Amino acid sequence: MTCSFAHDDGAYVLGALSPLERLAYEKHLATCEDCGRSVRALAGLPGLLDRVDATVLEHPVDHPPLPATLLPALTREVGRGRRRRTFAIAGLAAAAATVAALSIPMVANLTDGDAPASTPGAGSTAAPGGVETRAMVPQGDVPVVATLGLERVAWGTRLLLTCTYEPSSVEYGLPAEVDYLLFVRTRGGRTEQVGSWRSVSGTTMQVPAATSVVRSDIRSVEVRTTSGLVVLRLRA
Repeated sequence: MTCSFAHDDGAYVLGALSPLERLAYEKHLATCEDCGRSVRALAGLPGLLDRVDATVLEHPVDHPPLPATLLPALTREVGRGRRRRTFAIAGLAAAAATVAALSIPMVANLTDGDAPASTPGAGSTAAPGGVETRAMVPQGDVPVVATLGLERVAWGTRLLLTCTYEPSSVEYGLPAEVDYLLFVRTRGGRTEQVGSWRSVSGTTMQVPAATSVVRSDIRSVEVRTTSGLVVLRLRA
């Protein structure tokens, strides 16, 4: 018998299901081994997709232009939640290939008007949806501050980093733009890069990321420079 949720794995991993559909699907995951296996296989896609800038898809460098109808068509198909598996796999594979070729991060810039209504303190806060938000700890005199949201999901953990780069806050000279990397360290000793972005002086950015590592297995999350220096750390 064909599972009625068989075509919802991609939409679930990409966050395209409605709240009610998502709740029903997560209840279903607890009882369906096939769907659970399919979600785990797709769990790394959000982290890959987070690296591509939307402007690159519109104007790729040294790549043939994409058809104007491609992205709207993909969006419509993912949003329906009931689509053919072959289309979903083809679309996701194409997106992952684009990310692998371009390796460019996607982040959201927040102006003063876009900033969250409240800023978490040094302690941990939990939103109604189950997102745990905590302040990351500076490792020395560093020019960046950040909070990190952690959300348990069936296929692993979603992360949302909100950070601000202020080079004038330190006494040593720094450029107006700096590249940073986001790493997850597991309790078993494994290290996984889950995000990358370019911080701009005085700009608050949101960097979404994801990992197949379950929340209870995350030992720490680190913000590092491209040279490997740890500037922020959150011990889980």
